[in-house]
Amino acid sequence: MNLSELKFGAEKRPVPHWRSSPTEKMRAAVLAAIQNQRVLLEAERTGTAPNLTKTVKTMGEDGSVITSVVAKNPRKWFWKNPAGQYLIEMLFAGHPVLINGKQSTILAGDADGVERVLNVLADAVSKGELDTQLASAAALRKKAGRKSA
Repeated sequence: MNLSELKFGAEKRPVPHWRSSPTEKMRAAVLAAIQNQRVLLEAERTGTAPNLTKTVKTMGEDGSVITSVVAKNPRKWFWKNPAGQYLIEMLFAGHPVLINGKQSTILAGDADGVERVLNVLADAVSKGELDTQLASAAALRKKAGRKSA
């Protein structure tokens, strides 16, 4: 076989997640958080404990890396008001995301409405419709971390 017999394609190698742009990283983080909310919602529907874990790496005394799996307990975005209706507040970087500029609480109605709202939010995030709102929430986090002398 020689070089003239090879077949070439126009596809590019996918960019590793650690090299992706900050906007893509932000979207991926929010989509992962939405998936966690779906797990929390399903656990609330069934009355069971949510099964969410994360891998933690620590250094041992001898310099070796110790990997362990621990349970993670994310904050719920949804809750019931006194009337029994579900409300959702999307969070990013520990701050509410102001979706329409001034309000962040979404009335979902019932548990199925929460699922529908999470689907709409995931679709909007993946299309990039909430990039500016997510960036402003992240900027609030960065601002809160700095203390002036």
